[in-house]
Amino acid sequence: MNDKREFDTLIESYYESWFEINNIYHVWAREHGIQDTTLFVFYIIKNSSDGCTQNKICSKLLLPKQTVSLILSGLEKDGYIFREVNPEDRRNKIVKLTEKGEEFAKPILEEMKQLEIRAFNKMSLEQRRSVVEGFKILSDSLADSFQK
Repeated sequence: MNDKREFDTLIESYYESWFEINNIYHVWAREHGIQDTTLFVFYIIKNSSDGCTQNKICSKLLLPKQTVSLILSGLEKDGYIFREVNPEDRRNKIVKLTEKGEEFAKPILEEMKQLEIRAFNKMSLEQRRSVVEGFKILSDSLADSFQK
């Protein structure tokens, strides 16, 4: 197989896997009554020890500010989050989970983590490391390639 055809096949396979992984999270989140974007907003807030800013959520999820703002407004309306003035930068607010938000998000995020652990456990240690290291190498290489 020539290099071009091999690369085309690999890239096509990469895209199919990437789309399928995104779809798996999308369907799973819907089964839990939320959008996948909301799921990952909860994930970022929950894993930010002192809360996080809307800008951090936008940059992590690569979502427009307006989209994140709508998600946060809905979560705030439902009593899952609150926003407080950032003492270091009064223009930005810190987003934190309320007790109700913690009670809602914690079991969903823990279930997701357990399912991810189960999936990783189906691979050998070498395969797990290879997947994670491969994604890191690919993301670094893509960043380098797209900057040139």
